[in-house]
Amino acid sequence: MSAKPAHLAPRYGAQFGDRSVAAAYRTRPPYPEEVFALVESLLPEPRASRLLELGCGSGDLTLGLAPRVGAIDAVEISAAMLEVARARAGGGVANVRWIESSAEAFAPDSRYALAVAAESLHWMDWDVVLPRLARWLEPGAPLAIVDCRLLEPVPWQDELARLISTHSTNRDFQRLDLVQELTRRGLFRELGRQRTAPVALDQSVDDYVESFHSRNGFSRERMTPASAGEFDGGVRAAVAPWAREDRIAARYSALVVWGRPTSPPA
Repeated sequence: MSAKPAHLAPRYGAQFGDRSVAAAYRTRPPYPEEVFALVESLLPEPRASRLLELGCGSGDLTLGLAPRVGAIDAVEISAAMLEVARARAGGGVANVRWIESSAEAFAPDSRYALAVAAESLHWMDWDVVLPRLARWLEPGAPLAIVDCRLLEPVPWQDELARLISTHSTNRDFQRLDLVQELTRRGLFRELGRQRTAPVALDQSVDDYVESFHSRNGFSRERMTPASAGEFDGGVRAAVAPWAREDRIAARYSALVVWGRPTSPPA
C-alpha cells in the first residue's frame, strides 16, 4: 500500500509527546455529551463490556466513558499526556487502566467489545494497527472513530488560515478524510455514522489562543519564541472584533463513525 500523506509522518506525530502540547489539551472544547451516549449505544452490554481506547491523550473521552462501561484499557504513547490524565479528577478510577504504549506495540490480554480512537488514528501506522484491531475485537465488534471540531466558518477564519499557514511547523499539511482514506486502502468498512447536534462554545480568548498549541504544528517546544508570539498576537487581533468581555462564542460538534477494521487484500 502507498505511504501515508507526508503531513502525518512520525516526526509530526511526535509533537504530542511535548509537555506544552499536553498542558494545552485542557483548552480544547470538551466532547459533547452526545458522543458518550453514541459510543455506549455501540456496546451490547455496556456495564459488562471491555473497551479499548487507542491514543487516549489526556483522558477526555476516557473519563467520560468510564462510568458507562465495565472497563477501559486506555493506550497512549505520550508519557506527558498520561501524566495529565492520571492527575485529573477521576484519573484514578478503578475501571480504567492507563497504558503507556504505542498502538503498534500494544499487546492486549483479552478481546474487546469496542475500540475507540478519538482524533488519534491518523497518527498511527494503519497497515499495522487496523489488521491487529480486527483480531483484538470480539466477533462483530466495531471500531468507533471520533472527530470533534469547531463548525466553520468562524468570522475570523480567513485571517486564522493565514496565520496557521505562516506559523505552523508542519509544512506538509493537507486536508484528509480519514475514513475515506482507510476505506480506499481496504482497512475499514463503515457501518454507520452520526454527527452530534451543535454545541455552544463560550471560551476565554486566552484559552482559545492556547488551544492551538495543543495541535500538531504548534508545539511551543518546536516553534521559535518569536513565531509563537506573533501567532498568538495575530489570533488575538483576529478575534478581537467579535470578542465580548474577552470571550468568544462559537459552535462545535463531533462526528462518530463506526465500522469494522479489516485486513487489505493480499
